[in-house]
Amino acid sequence: MVLGADQVNLIGQVFESYVLEHHRDDILGILREADDEAHYPVVVDALTLFETNMEIGEYFNAFPSEVLTVFDSALRRAALAALQDAAAGSPHLSLKQNLHARVSGLPVCPELTREHIPKARDVGHFLSVTGTVIRTSLVKVLEFERSYICNKCKHVFAVKADFEQYYAFCRPSACLNEEGCNSSKFTCLSGATSSPACCRDYQEIKIQEQVQRLSVGSIPRCMVVALEDDLVDSCKSGDDITVYGVVMQRWKPFHEGARCDLELVLKANYVKVNNEQLSGVVIDEEVRKEFEDFWEKHRDDPLAGRNEILASLCPQVFGLYLVKLAVAMVLAGGVQRTDATGTRIRGESHLLLVGDPGTGKSQFLKYAVKITPRSVLTAGIGSTSAAAELEHDVEHVLLRAGNLLKNKFDFPFKSLTNRLGGKPKRTFWLNITFLFCVRTG
Repeated sequence: MVLGADQVNLIGQVFESYVLEHHRDDILGILREADDEAHYPVVVDALTLFETNMEIGEYFNAFPSEVLTVFDSALRRAALAALQDAAAGSPHLSLKQNLHARVSGLPVCPELTREHIPKARDVGHFLSVTGTVIRTSLVKVLEFERSYICNKCKHVFAVKADFEQYYAFCRPSACLNEEGCNSSKFTCLSGATSSPACCRDYQEIKIQEQVQRLSVGSIPRCMVVALEDDLVDSCKSGDDITVYGVVMQRWKPFHEGARCDLELVLKANYVKVNNEQLSGVVIDEEVRKEFEDFWEKHRDDPLAGRNEILASLCPQVFGLYLVKLAVAMVLAGGVQRTDATGTRIRGESHLLLVGDPGTGKSQFLKYAVKITPRSVLTAGIGSTSAAAELEHDVEHVLLRAGNLLKNKFDFPFKSLTNRLGGKPKRTFWLNITFLFCVRTG
């Protein structure tokens, strides 16, 4: 079932009148921009839109991809209407063709909002998914449309890339001329002799379920999110984001004798970075006074004030004040400096905790993640090959790159043959936790 012409007209008229009423200032601000080729978003609140016409909400939930295309077309018509109304009073306005309707603010309900990675039953639905960015790819130039000319009737038609096949182009079996030419021979107008004409920015990110929202013992799952046009570079690794988009599936081209592997992908329509709300917090006078009173109280003995702070750090672990001091120093960070040669030396340090199982290493790691605005918590089972090799020498012990990760928090260590004593190699196990802190500005 697809949308009919009457339904498309209804959706376009309702959305055009809605944006002219609620987002006229946003549209005029876009029309004032100097770059006519850039992509500009208009963020629309879904609740307000659906309250205007409930039928639009039903169509949107049933056919999200088709309705979003209608929204973009209606947004361009609304921009043209706003330009004509304001042309006399504002001569510096210019029409922009690359306008995109970005839908946010979905109702908080299990059908539309997810805190976990969607599954196969969600394919084709518009959802809001919350997670942490764990990887961002490079921005690529994507060819999304090609023009072909029929060798028989010289009819020119466009073929769009198929998202579900990694943007592969599927040549039509017959000419698309409405006059009835059934020729199957075409020539691509954007071939090897000319550069692609229809391209857009493209980027893929991978999000992971937030660890604090999982049950005990659950392994966080990941999902690929496809970003296009103005959504590119809208987030960085470590950001907590909410992605609004359509759940789709994709597969690589078929090959004889090879299994077809499908994967779920979230094609993003809008990305909201949640941790930006934390970065803009302003310290009020009450907090500042509390800070000054605290250190005024411990002016004669500042170490006692430090110990009081350490006692409140990771309160579920008793004692271990030296470890708490190390964690606090890593979280507080230092000051970046530049030496005489111009090399920048970071002010943040890394922390390596080594100890027996059950001594609280993971508790410190989870506490650090909880109080850090941008953080990613990972375990050995979800990491790539990274470990260490312990070299047992006469006077010192050192760590260096070596064996593969073994279990969730268990790392194998092999002692090399002692060069002086000729002792045989010994294999033993240590339980360690890494805490890396990187300040991003």
